[in-house]
Amino acid sequence: MKMKFDKVSIILKKSMYFLRYKLFQPSFILSREMRSWIRWRALTAGIESTVSAPEDKGGRKSIIFLVPGTTISGGIAVVLQHANRLSERGYDVEIFSQSNFVDTSWFPNQRVKVLSYKEYYKRLKNESIDILIATGWTTAYPVAMSCAVQKLYFVQSDESRFFPEDRKRTEIIRSTYSLPLEFITEAKWIQSWLRDDFGKESSYAPNGIDLSVFHATEPVAPKSRKIRVLIEGAINIPYKGMDDAYEALSSLDVDIWIVSNNGRPRNEWKFDRYFENVPYGEMNRIYSSCDIFLKMSRVEGFFGPPMEAMACGCAVVVGKVTGYDEYIDDGYNALVVEQGDVIGARKAVVQLVTDVRLRETLIANGLKTATEWNWDRSVDALEAVIMGTKSGT
Repeated sequence: MKMKFDKVSIILKKSMYFLRYKLFQPSFILSREMRSWIRWRALTAGIESTVSAPEDKGGRKSIIFLVPGTTISGGIAVVLQHANRLSERGYDVEIFSQSNFVDTSWFPNQRVKVLSYKEYYKRLKNESIDILIATGWTTAYPVAMSCAVQKLYFVQSDESRFFPEDRKRTEIIRSTYSLPLEFITEAKWIQSWLRDDFGKESSYAPNGIDLSVFHATEPVAPKSRKIRVLIEGAINIPYKGMDDAYEALSSLDVDIWIVSNNGRPRNEWKFDRYFENVPYGEMNRIYSSCDIFLKMSRVEGFFGPPMEAMACGCAVVVGKVTGYDEYIDDGYNALVVEQGDVIGARKAVVQLVTDVRLRETLIANGLKTATEWNWDRSVDALEAVIMGTKSGT
């Protein structure tokens, strides 16, 4: 009798919790959500939770991706690729954004509907959702707390490394990797890390490249005798390594082009062109204008921009970072230096400036590499997890 009463009590508490913290909140506020997650964890402590396979309804399964926002980023671009391609395969796909400001105009041929927080927040408690997919740490607890039949967590990086000075936030982020969710990831290093640090097995759905978007095309400006080097990344985010990349080039006789979606070049930087918040479908014109692409970030999941640059005809130099070895082979399709090695990066760029044959070899092999990574393989792997037929690629 006591056990039955305890179960009823838990159900009532969870119901009141959702009524108070979910149904009457029109916008996603991180601090409030963090408090609600702590309450939810306390309510469910010691209660076993299982991930069930979705029911076969004889029709299209509903799939919802929950994203932190829709601003320009590689991670969001990956989610949009999956969503659009699953929709093409006949699934009923939507994207829910935790922001009330929704804009995906930067992503070419975006077809799947994106709903803002105020438009969808009640629906997270809707039993008709077959599959709900978390795509970042702020989305993991809402997915775990939902009533979706199948709850997935698409882990694109170790996000606890994004906030090295914020211990409390880091602890919360790491706790999401222990939630009772079904894990999918884009990189083999993440698979190993989830297994070793959290005892979580995960399916592998590697990223691809859309060659209809990334290919050599009409440049923003034609190439000249002077070598042009592109550095790309969020300047205001230290782990993107833009300071290192610029320092490596600052003393060289090359044209420097910069692309950033967060922060402008430092006042003391000297460069030739700067591009801000470039739409995804327009990056190929910038890549096609440059001879060399340099990337020195310190934290990555699956290294996307170097492959994009390869597809557009750039020779690539990268610093060692998690995920680089998914497709980069030092001396074959890129030159690789140690992480944070500014002098090494400078020497690698000089080597490509002076050694035309090496530069052309890397470009040719980079193009070949890009053609080997298509999105069909990745979506096949994700679809296999959704259908419950296998554990991904």
